[in-house]
Amino acid sequence: MSTAFQMKQDEKIVICKNQDVIYDGVYLFTNQRGVHKTSLMMPPAVPASWVSRYGSITISQNGKENPNGGMNELGLVVEQTTLWSTEHLPADDKPTVNELQWIQYMLDTCGTVQEVLQAVTTIRIDQSTSKLHYLITDRSGECAIIELLDGQMHIYTDHLSTPVIANTAYLQAVEEMISGDRNWTDRDEYEKNSMERFLTVWERTKKSTLDMNMIDFGFEYDPGEMEIHAKTSQNDETRIIRLADFDYSNESLAVAADLQLLRASHVQEDFVTYTTEFNHNVVYSFFRDPTLTSIFHWEISDEVIQYLAQYPESFR
Repeated sequence: MSTAFQMKQDEKIVICKNQDVIYDGVYLFTNQRGVHKTSLMMPPAVPASWVSRYGSITISQNGKENPNGGMNELGLVVEQTTLWSTEHLPADDKPTVNELQWIQYMLDTCGTVQEVLQAVTTIRIDQSTSKLHYLITDRSGECAIIELLDGQMHIYTDHLSTPVIANTAYLQAVEEMISGDRNWTDRDEYEKNSMERFLTVWERTKKSTLDMNMIDFGFEYDPGEMEIHAKTSQNDETRIIRLADFDYSNESLAVAADLQLLRASHVQEDFVTYTTEFNHNVVYSFFRDPTLTSIFHWEISDEVIQYLAQYPESFR
């Protein structure tokens, strides 16, 4: 159960995200410019290939290049939450990425929301394991929500009454807010919880005065200051990750960090040089977590885990 939304006050823009999950593993990765990538696709899908134009910092639970969200050095933010009603576009001849690499692709190649809206017409999501919808914002404050419903792409842009995604289709949630319908007793607990979170954000952002200092979310992206503010259930001390503190040049090495272990007073120093061993620990911890395994009933061999961990080594 997650919530993501954009807040504006005067010239200030903040994108907030709560990732309310049962798994505590969460990691940060830097991503370099000028890297030639090919998506992780199995035949018969045609994998997308691209060269990263922008550096970024991404947040992931299950390995580098499969982010849950992130921000690039131009201030583009891409976030997601689960949407079980998602139905992806039918197969065609477009090159493909999975639902998380879609985020990395946009951060690598786009600097604005308008560029994302052009890019979504050139690739297709395939072989997904999760059903998601996306919140995209940029440094200018432009915002878009992208959903895939009934095999069609739905894009909501600047006319957004409230730029927020929980775990309900955006238009459905907005229509219920406008109608004043709060009778969710016939919904299951998951859907009811989603609408209650949507309502909380709706009411807060509709206030005539908005105290940005009252924001208290797990992740807060600040494109104006080019910062990510982060805290976790294990460590509620806010850590500030400044994108300007990292080198995204092709000649430099990527770095990574365990967010749970990141200290507020030593943020940059707690990042380590990225290695396949680091990534293997991330991937292995996720797919071997006993709680997740009992819920999703996945059977993933050690060879597949090693393959996923080594995947970034295939880049040039």
